[in-house]
Amino acid sequence: MLRWILKKQIFIAIGICLFFFVAYSTLAIVRHQNFQSYGYDLGINDQVVWRYAHFQLPLTTIDPFPDKTKFAEHIEVVYAIIAPFYWIWSSPYMLILLQTGIFCSSGVVVYLLAKKYKLSLFVNLAVMVSYFTFYGVQFGLWTDVHSSIFAAAFLMWFIYFVDSKMKKSSILFFLLVLTAKESTGTSLFCISLVYFFYRKEKILFFFMVASALYMLFVFTIFYPYIMHQPYLYANHNGILSNLDPRSLVNTSEKRLTILYTFLSWGFLPIQSPVWLIPVVIHFYKFFVVASDLTAAQGIFGQYRIMLDPILALASIWTFKRYINVFPKSQFFLGIWLLCCVIFTQYMLHLPLSYLTKSWFWTRPASVSTINSMIGTYLPKNASVVSQNNITPHISQRDKIYTLYPEQKQFSKNSPCGEKMCDWMRWDKNPKYLIVDTASVWDARHLLTDRAPFVKGLQNLEKAKIIQRYKQLGTTILYKVNENPDDYK
Repeated sequence: MLRWILKKQIFIAIGICLFFFVAYSTLAIVRHQNFQSYGYDLGINDQVVWRYAHFQLPLTTIDPFPDKTKFAEHIEVVYAIIAPFYWIWSSPYMLILLQTGIFCSSGVVVYLLAKKYKLSLFVNLAVMVSYFTFYGVQFGLWTDVHSSIFAAAFLMWFIYFVDSKMKKSSILFFLLVLTAKESTGTSLFCISLVYFFYRKEKILFFFMVASALYMLFVFTIFYPYIMHQPYLYANHNGILSNLDPRSLVNTSEKRLTILYTFLSWGFLPIQSPVWLIPVVIHFYKFFVVASDLTAAQGIFGQYRIMLDPILALASIWTFKRYINVFPKSQFFLGIWLLCCVIFTQYMLHLPLSYLTKSWFWTRPASVSTINSMIGTYLPKNASVVSQNNITPHISQRDKIYTLYPEQKQFSKNSPCGEKMCDWMRWDKNPKYLIVDTASVWDARHLLTDRAPFVKGLQNLEKAKIIQRYKQLGTTILYKVNENPDDYK
């Protein structure tokens, strides 16, 4: 039996990849069906891929730059590469499955890399489980679709091909990583630098130079002189306005993020100090250089997923060094790693645990009325403005805008009878507005609390900016008479 298992271990590894593909796909699909996904980022990226599939420019009317291409925010050519899949099934579900499938396929590389370093099957599988359950992976695959997830998957393949000295394949995945996002050059540079320490190969030097030149081009030429705007995620005083290393650990959130990063991998990466270089650079990029971007400094979201391939490789190197000195240590180290995985999962209540929660499987009552409104009364190609969690369900159209709740000051003609009223704004002049005011939605879905959201709609109605066209339960379809900014 053991001999058969050893012969078929590649199929066991593929089985683990398929298991996590099903688990993460279920998480994302059920979340989307229950209107828990958002215009930021699923709606935006779905519209971009849909446009690419129709040979259009990647204009996204949903994000803050409705008149510019997606490149004004991020350089994500990867969406053009995967756009032909929309010829098969043009749906955000396809985008979700593509993201999950591409990332989960990179687990095969983790297996191959661990096998290359002669780790036992048990340790190999423990490393794979750690790779798939890293908190950055779970939050990334749970929270819509992000180019950094594609980048992390390609980076894992790049590491394997570089480690295996497969020149052509490593060049291919080097380019694929660069297509995913503008900031990936730092990871490629650092990984190439570490390998260059050990193998003075020309190809590694080429990767270092190419990634450095790419980053230089993006931030000193592309954004200021081609897009004619500063980089959206730079600090307010400039992209290099903060280089103080103390910003690495100046908040409890940053310190906890660093702690959980290494705890997720049993602190094994720390024992391969050379691989701390790309890890430290990653944190320096987000915690110091982009210190104003506070949303990217915790464990939530997709931001830490680029660390996963690096931590996997560092852990494999640590395992290899231990078994060279203590050949029988593999089993105990594997147990230690899995215990850390389970402990981290328990402490952080990571998204995979949602599959066991009744609330996750419970569909909000208003989902059926929203779907009926979209399918029956909202014209398929009409221009529309919608709330954040409805947007990704209707994002495959030329003109769809995000509804931004705000407060507005009135000197006269106040619709609420006060100088300051709850209000709304949106871009351009859509024909329809679709919202759902059910009590289950909160600031994540509405971009504000429910009470001011409802008051804002009421004030727009009083000002005759919008008028009710159809209502099904708490789902309301309005006709738009004018842009709120034009009201006086």
